[in-house]
Amino acid sequence: MVNKGPIDHSSIAFHPEKPDFAESLLPFSSHPRWVDAEPDLKSMVLSYAWAIYNLKTVYIECDIVTPACEDLIKSPVGSAGARYELQQVMTEALLDEALHTKMSVSACNYIYTHRGLKPIDYVNFNLVTWRTRLIEKCSSESERRLTRFAIACASETLITDYLKTLSGDAFIQPLCREVTHSHSIDEWGHSSVFSVAAEHIVGSLTPSERSYFAGVIPRTVEMFADNEIGAWSAVFTQIAFPHREEIVRDVQKTGQVKVYQQSVMTLLDKLGLPVQTDWSG
Repeated sequence: MVNKGPIDHSSIAFHPEKPDFAESLLPFSSHPRWVDAEPDLKSMVLSYAWAIYNLKTVYIECDIVTPACEDLIKSPVGSAGARYELQQVMTEALLDEALHTKMSVSACNYIYTHRGLKPIDYVNFNLVTWRTRLIEKCSSESERRLTRFAIACASETLITDYLKTLSGDAFIQPLCREVTHSHSIDEWGHSSVFSVAAEHIVGSLTPSERSYFAGVIPRTVEMFADNEIGAWSAVFTQIAFPHREEIVRDVQKTGQVKVYQQSVMTLLDKLGLPVQTDWSG
């Protein structure tokens, strides 16, 4: 959709009465203070939810998936023929990630413009900062490469499940639904690409490396599912949402927003790695 040329958002009508995000995906959707909030304020928060979602998507594409693609483009693994095919498919994936980034930026600014909202600036997404800390603890470049790939592989698999909710919600803003639908089509392909690449890579690992790879996947699930309360705290403060301290405190206690893990479990099973059913840490 993005690669066809300049996006003509005017062809997709804006519906001011429709929410810009699925309320069910908010980590505080059942909190009494949210339930009792004024409709106009709720609408604004849902617009910022769309902004947080897209900003986090940009960070995942740029800081998590792109470096993993670059690793395999620069130093592919396997026999001559397999190395070439791996490079080819990763260059295609890398191009897609750049287009996803462009799409997220455009879609986010579309909502900011139509709603007349001040953009939120936030950089400390927990998935990205956790990845940085984990890589810093690695003892070798090969371990860092394996860590980058494992996190990217899990993230590409998880996002397909997350996108189902948004792309299938007939009640949200048409542009938002169209963007997530287009994104989900690509990510279904990427999930397969990364799982096949993982089969190729895992097959060449030592037992200890396979164990390490299998351990990083469920930890990525936990961080991917993080409710990013820091971002929400920044939004609540910016718009002076009533009782924001109470909501933040309570949401921190309740833990992560629900994420569908079936695809990751299928991936681990496909790779012949232990399937973890306790995703709490």
